[in-house]
Formats: sequence, C-alpha cells, structure tokens
Amino acid sequence: MKLVFPIFFLFLTVNAVAQKKEEQDFSAFKDYYPIAKRPYLSGGFGNNEYEQILFDAKPVVYYGLYNDIRKSLSRDSIVRGDAFYLSLQPQLRMYQENSKPVKTPSYKALIGWQSILRTNNNNFLTMAIETGHYSNGQTGAAFSTEFEDESEEGQAAYEAITDDTDLSAILNRKNGNFSTNLSRLSFNYRVNRFDAENNPKRIHSYTFTYQLYHNNFMGLFDFGGYNSEDIKLYGRHQFELGYEFTDYYKKMRYTIGQEVFLHLGSHPSTEPYRSKTYGIVYPWDTDLGFFADFTFGFDDYNYRFVDSFPRFSIGVTWDWFTPFVVKPPKVVTDKS
Repeated sequence: MKLVFPIFFLFLTVNAVAQKKEEQDFSAFKDYYPIAKRPYLSGGFGNNEYEQILFDAKPVVYYGLYNDIRKSLSRDSIVRGDAFYLSLQPQLRMYQENSKPVKTPSYKALIGWQSILRTNNNNFLTMAIETGHYSNGQTGAAFSTEFEDESEEGQAAYEAITDDTDLSAILNRKNGNFSTNLSRLSFNYRVNRFDAENNPKRIHSYTFTYQLYHNNFMGLFDFGGYNSEDIKLYGRHQFELGYEFTDYYKKMRYTIGQEVFLHLGSHPSTEPYRSKTYGIVYPWDTDLGFFADFTFGFDDYNYRFVDSFPRFSIGVTWDWFTPFVVKPPKVVTDKS
C-alpha cells in the first residue's frame, strides 16, 4: 500500500504542470470530460465490522484519443464536440492490518465516447457511452479461503448460500475474486450562468447513468467476464442519479453535490442503495480541491458491495471539468 502515496502525488505533479501550461495559454494541453470521475485521496471514519480503512485512493486518469470539446464550446457558433478516450479507474485501500500485496484492490478500465452540444442559451447537454472491465485481480473463491475461483470446490461453496445467508460474514476478504465486464450509458445537463467575461460562474449539473454488467467484453469478446454464480448475487443493473451545484464565494470556487445509486437484483442480505453527499472547496480556483463527504448504503469497492456502513471522509481531489471561457453563439438577425 506504500505505492498509493507516490502514485497519487505523481498525479498531483502532472496536474500542477497542466495548470502551469494553461496559465501560459497552451489551451490544447488539457482535455475536458463533462462526465467524469474525480481522482481523490481520503481518510475518514466508518467501517464494516470486519475491516478498518485507513486510507482510500482513486487515482483516475483519462487518456484522450481525440477531444475537441473545449474547442467546440469556445466557438461563437453552436458546434457539437466529441471525445474518444481510455480511462483507468483503479481504487486502492490501506487497511489497519498487514496488506502486502495490496489487499483486494479494485481495477476498472473503460473505453469511452462523449458528445456535447451547447444549447441556444449556453447550457450543455452531454451523452457518454463507456464499456470495459471491472475486477480486483484476485484468484481465490469469493466465499472460500481454501480454493481457487471457479474450481469445483470453490463453486460448491455457493450451494450453501440461501436468501438468509449474510454474505458480508462469509466473504473471502483475503483474495476473493470479483470480475465482470460492464457498459455505461450516461446523460448530463448543465445549466450555466456566466459573468461579463463569459466564464461560467454558477452551474447546476444533473446526471443520469444506467450501468449493465455483462459477460462478454464490449458485448462481443469472451474474456474477462463474471463467474456465473457471482452474477446471481450482485445482479446486472445499476441506476445512478447525481446533482452538483457550483458557485463562487468571492474568488473561491466551491461545489456541493448528491449522488444516489440503486443496484437491482443483488442478494437479499445486501443493501440495494448507496447515497453520497459531498462538498468541495477549490481555494485557488484551480483543479485542486479539498473535500468532505458522507456516504451510507452498499460499499462501492468491488465485492465489498456486500458490506453496508456509514462513513465520513475528508481528502484532496481535482476536477476534470473546471469552468472556462465559453463564447455565446452569434445572434442571427432577420434582415428581410
């Protein structure tokens, strides 16, 4: 787990370089993704009854293959912007115990496309389609510490599971495997209010996402899929709703938000919902921010969705979609 800190601060360094480049007006240096996950490093209070979390890190990165979103929004006419990208979204936790190697980390890799369209009143409508793989890279059976995943003995452990079984109590937390492919369809609508220089000063952002777990990678290729017994426990469908409000206090930008997750088809012993309420302050009006959040409901760390507990966290993060100058569309007058 000692790798968490060098990795995270490497990303902070890259972020600082990006900020410096932007100050020099190299506007093409940085890509923008209206629908994105923020990287973070946090600590907090609140745990399941079997483990104590010391630190939680999510060093998300986006590798742009093509992105003209910023360029399209900076024109004085309405032009659609598109982005094609790869996104790596690992999540690492340090627990209050010996965890060498990293105890059941979480890996998510996605291929994505986003398309944004500015409305006549300078609001933004974005759609995103993402597909990829989600796993924790472990080899053991999910509910047995003695056998390998998908071995005859490991599969036999599922025969003892009923609707009354407490999955959280029997989960193999040492090396229990979690693996599935997934696809996500998201829509985001941003309502913007601008200042005299056409910088967005007040933003209401609404996001809806449908996520599907499926066996074939990208729906086509037979690898990286789920254990047939596991999918019966964690279900295939998830819905997500999110709202964010961004504004300024003097020159300091801040964001408050609420996210709600609903997981359909999971085992009766698990919570089908998750709630996250958060606030972020950007003291220098850059990407770098400090946040606090409160979550409750199912855990979002691969197979630990079987756990449910409240948690309060504080940490550092940065934003992939900071406000920037947007040119209003030209008004065409009727000369007839």
